[in-house]
Amino acid sequence: MRKRTFSSWAVLFVELGLVAFLATFLSFMLFSLANFSDNLKRYSFYIKTNNSEMTKRELIGLHYFYDLSQRWNIQSLADKYLFMHAPFYEVSYFYLINDWKMVQEGLKEKLDDPMSYSYGNARFRQAQFEYKAGQTKDALNFVFTEVSTDYEKALRNCLDSSAPYLQCYDRVWNYDLVTNKKSAEEALKGQKPQPKFILGPPKDDKNKVLVPSRDRNGKPGDGKEGEEKPGEPAPRKRP
Repeated sequence: MRKRTFSSWAVLFVELGLVAFLATFLSFMLFSLANFSDNLKRYSFYIKTNNSEMTKRELIGLHYFYDLSQRWNIQSLADKYLFMHAPFYEVSYFYLINDWKMVQEGLKEKLDDPMSYSYGNARFRQAQFEYKAGQTKDALNFVFTEVSTDYEKALRNCLDSSAPYLQCYDRVWNYDLVTNKKSAEEALKGQKPQPKFILGPPKDDKNKVLVPSRDRNGKPGDGKEGEEKPGEPAPRKRP
């Protein structure tokens, strides 16, 4: 068996060191990718459940991973495969907290993207605020001239993206809403339909539960609670 020389041992140690470095680097990369995936899932969950506080927390985590890709000099790959929707993460948070100006600011350069449909929603909410502030005519005109154009563009973007029609239905509904004067004005007023059925026990004007009155035999009576009937003693009060 041939004995190894010092140079051969040195080469072997260098090769082992490179293997160990690559294994450590790949392990760290996989661990970071798993954490990023969990972070993104939690962010999406809190957006769907309207939890603004936890959404902001997860958004900070997504910013950390984005900055990490810059430090590793792999930002171009990360933008292509991991952060392709990153510009919309922060916009979704602003939409959740009703910051309509920041939503418009974040989307105004991306209006050709089908994911920018909330731009029109933010402009409609802005018009709704002005309508309730008394600027009814200007707000309604803004919806007819500006917001309707935004919704039309969002609808065309969705249909041109080859998405199934049902995925574009909300865009169709929005466009139909703002192009109908009566529907648009009702939406700007923000009036909610009255419930046809009121669940729970009946309540008075002071929101107190009404207890049905009873006769001497303990059977339900016809009058209101505490109402005296002819021949009946007045209800006794606690001392």
